[in-house]
Amino acid sequence: MNTPYWISSSEGVNFEPLKEDISTDHLIIGGGLAGVTCLYLLTKAGLNVTLIDANRVGYGTTGRNTGKATAQHGYVYSKIEKNYGIDIAKKYYKANAEAINFIDDTSRQYNIDCQFKRLPAYLFTNSPEYESKLEQEFELYQQIGLDCSFEKQIPLPVDVLCALKMNNQAQFHPKRFLDGLVEQAIKQGAQIYENTRVIDFHPGKECVIETKSKNKITAKKVIIASHYPCYDGRGFYFSRLKPERSYIIGIEMDSFPDAHFINAEDPTISLRFIPEEKILLISGENHKVGHKDANHYQNLKNYAKATFNTEAVKYEWSAQDYIPHDYIPYAGYINSDNKNIFIATGFRKWGLTNSIASAILIRDLIVEGTSPYEELFTNMRVKDIVSFNFLKENADMVFQLVSGKLTLGETELPEEKGIGVIVNVGGKRCGFYRDEEDNIYLVDTTCPHMGCELKWNSQEKSWDCPCHGSRFDYKGNVLEGPAEYSLNSYNEPKNKINPQIM
Repeated sequence: MNTPYWISSSEGVNFEPLKEDISTDHLIIGGGLAGVTCLYLLTKAGLNVTLIDANRVGYGTTGRNTGKATAQHGYVYSKIEKNYGIDIAKKYYKANAEAINFIDDTSRQYNIDCQFKRLPAYLFTNSPEYESKLEQEFELYQQIGLDCSFEKQIPLPVDVLCALKMNNQAQFHPKRFLDGLVEQAIKQGAQIYENTRVIDFHPGKECVIETKSKNKITAKKVIIASHYPCYDGRGFYFSRLKPERSYIIGIEMDSFPDAHFINAEDPTISLRFIPEEKILLISGENHKVGHKDANHYQNLKNYAKATFNTEAVKYEWSAQDYIPHDYIPYAGYINSDNKNIFIATGFRKWGLTNSIASAILIRDLIVEGTSPYEELFTNMRVKDIVSFNFLKENADMVFQLVSGKLTLGETELPEEKGIGVIVNVGGKRCGFYRDEEDNIYLVDTTCPHMGCELKWNSQEKSWDCPCHGSRFDYKGNVLEGPAEYSLNSYNEPKNKINPQIM
């Protein structure tokens, strides 16, 4: 049940891992929609491009989302306008609207069966606080020139005070679309390697990347589209990105309004129907990684029962994303010095359009030397740092780092199966897990990224980092970065810390 619909209903192609040293003009690290769109665009421009992924192409967040292709990203335009002015708010909308058009045009051009469909998107609220906020947001919509309306009702059995309706948005099957781009990129000369994890990154006129299999890749230009940067490059992204997990269930329904919906206030609930399968996706229960270990799937099931009177759950899965403190992704040059290294990250759970917008920006910088969206997505923004969100999240990171070191752990090994517990064995703190066959796993729970102490995630049976979002299975294998190394077992040396900052 934890396999997302998008992955179970698509095929894709398997690629071999890298087994030798290679050289390439352009290396893309990360096989999600951002990386694959870059691959397609750069090979279409006639460039020599190689893509590597730590796991399988399209199996990360690209295959674990709601499939909404929209510029309606919650209550965000007022926040952007407040920080950077209306011109930047306009550019944010335009970049995402162009991304929707890219999906539309490209799927038509190559006959990609990705269920693309135009429909409206609703942002609604039942909170008096957000009623006035949405009124102000609507005024900003009108200034930007959006095709929109202010509504007092929505076509759902949900009480609302008001809603913003943004017309001409879309939904699609993201994994099938990505598979179509991969097919075209291969025809255009792309090289792809899966199960090829980056372990070390050496910048320079030519960058040298070392992989877990001890192979080296030499590249003139590198695009880091690995969700969270595998190399920081003095951008200090570890302090500028908040890792969040969210949860999705798919329930069987005969019909649903021809639109998708999300509320403005917390807790967030997002609704999107898959008419081809008669499945309604309900997502929400957002929380910072390593915080709030609760039965999130059950909470969504309770919402489905209360709102739609059904318990027919067919799918459930979770996803992870990174939230910039000023709500705008980072894309373009990784810093002002290394103009041959590019980055795309911080899509704030709206990666299906922000990833494509970022890929188009990077393509323009490489091929044309300029982009109209360079200022919008630049990492040189300062209001993300001089903000309350920045101070709050980095204070929490310090707290998690210090408090984790003070946890001594249980001295008795639990008898219960299927749970993770911090234990103390011979004065050494480690993570304990007993599987259903009575096998015991003891791993070092110090995160190999920057040394924070991991916490148990009962929903996913994983060890999660509350500082930067790295995740590991109970055996210690990396599930999600930024950590590059697996967890050592109890009888091995301490985990190697490798933040890849400098």
